[in-house]
Amino acid sequence: MRRCVQHLLLLLLVADVAAGATITVRKDGTGNFAVIQQALDVAAAGDTILIGPGEYLEHSTVRLSGWSWDIESYANVKVSDLTIIGAGSDQTFVGPATYSGSSISQSPKALTCLESGAIRISNVSLRNCFHGVFLKGQLFMERCTMDNNYYGVDWVPTGPGGWIKGSQFDFVSPPYDSVALDVGIGGAGNNILIEDCQFEHTKTIVRGVSGLTFRRCEFANSSTGLQVYYTAHVYLEVCTMTNMMVVGVELTMGTGAVCEIRGSTISGNQGTLGSFQSGGQFVVEDSRLEGGTSAILGARDGSGPCVIHNCDLIKGSGPAIVCGSFEPAVVHDLRNNYWGTTSEADIQSWIIDSNDDPNIHATVLYAPFAGQSVPAETTSWGDVKALWR
Repeated sequence: MRRCVQHLLLLLLVADVAAGATITVRKDGTGNFAVIQQALDVAAAGDTILIGPGEYLEHSTVRLSGWSWDIESYANVKVSDLTIIGAGSDQTFVGPATYSGSSISQSPKALTCLESGAIRISNVSLRNCFHGVFLKGQLFMERCTMDNNYYGVDWVPTGPGGWIKGSQFDFVSPPYDSVALDVGIGGAGNNILIEDCQFEHTKTIVRGVSGLTFRRCEFANSSTGLQVYYTAHVYLEVCTMTNMMVVGVELTMGTGAVCEIRGSTISGNQGTLGSFQSGGQFVVEDSRLEGGTSAILGARDGSGPCVIHNCDLIKGSGPAIVCGSFEPAVVHDLRNNYWGTTSEADIQSWIIDSNDDPNIHATVLYAPFAGQSVPAETTSWGDVKALWR
């Protein structure tokens, strides 16, 4: 009997060690530590750090692996598997009280981890740094706020998986064109999910990731909503992009990127969708695309064939579709969409393709098309769609 009890106690001890220790950080001195970095210095793989309410303004000087200069970090993770939990993004604040980022030194950084492991972080606000999160590995982030950093999350995935959920990215003070999320340098990531997040005054960038999904995300008041680089394959599901000063989604730099959009609303003050890549493709279904001064779809030189079906295509002050002139020749399939008119002549006049200029090696298919003229007394978009759907 005694031997059985000893064996049971040993099993419990092993299970406890496997689960990792819990380390507490509290400003009032009631935790294990009062400074976050002190907890990180003693943490082992598998541990959990609980951070209490307050402003954590303490930082340290670190030299990141592969860097030739020092930076300031408010939380430098040194293990490959760690969980960090705050008291709430409205209660636990990591970083200086005002913006202090430098594009020259790329410092300070609120949280750094280059250990190529899995980091789980929730319920904290990372603020006023050049980088909110600077990470190599797997990231699982939930209910966090990236507040006023020049880069919210700069994430280099080292394998499949990872997600960001229910988080807010808002930028006011840093220089123009700040970046909420930059993921995929090196192109190693896939099966990544960004869900129920809000991006305000900032753009997102995806580089070479073979599968990243934005689901139920809101993008507003930025230069560009999303930039897709290299061979990345990105999905937008039930997302909204409003008041983009330049363009909603842009395929740029590199070749062969694909962006699939479903059930979303996208508008840009200049353009809505822009393919500036060789072979870049949009595949869009059941969405509302609102044009601006440029075009709903700018399929520029070298663009791959784009497909847009069952969508509301709302022309702005510029043309609806603009095709580039370079070869190879492509056909863009835009049949079965609502254009706001039943006039085929009007639709054709809104499209700039090979029918307008023989030097343009692209043709747009638009018929059959769905729709009827918008009545002047219509008061809501729902009223209009009810007339033809």
